[in-house]
Amino acid sequence: MSSPLRLRLLRSSRGRRAAALAAALASVALSGRAEPATPSPAAAELVDSTPAPGERALEGRLLAPCCWDQTLDVHESAVTQELRREIRARLRRGEAVDTVEQDLIARYGDRIRAAPSSGVLGKVALGMMLGIAVAFLGVFALLRSWRRSAAQPAPSNVAIAAPVRDEYDERLDDELRMRDA
Repeated sequence: MSSPLRLRLLRSSRGRRAAALAAALASVALSGRAEPATPSPAAAELVDSTPAPGERALEGRLLAPCCWDQTLDVHESAVTQELRREIRARLRRGEAVDTVEQDLIARYGDRIRAAPSSGVLGKVALGMMLGIAVAFLGVFALLRSWRRSAAQPAPSNVAIAAPVRDEYDERLDDELRMRDA
């Protein structure tokens, strides 16, 4: 093929499509004959980086033992990376999440927990919730009694009794009369 004709074919849309199709077919044909490539370290790390079931939750519950400041899922240090690898490997081997957590607590102490166990804190929270519930019921009963008393009409047919007078009343009235006079 001459050069001007080939240039004209490549410039046309039909020519470009034909060239792209030929390149695709050639790559498919060549890839079928090639040996399967061994995964690169980056690809192996990508496959290894998929979390095991329960891994993220466990890492969120444990503190980094190097500084005791952040949880394992957000802290970046050599110690935490090693712990994350260990957790992932143990969970992939089939160990239970609770078993791995208890082993790490035994190794580093109870301080590795991001939140304390539900001992005292759970009892305090339960007591506060019960106190709030009792206060709410008390306010509800008070409002209900006020509403009932406001809804009852005042008795209208009750005769008002005359006040009983005694000798002190008489004596006071006499003194007031003497003063006015």
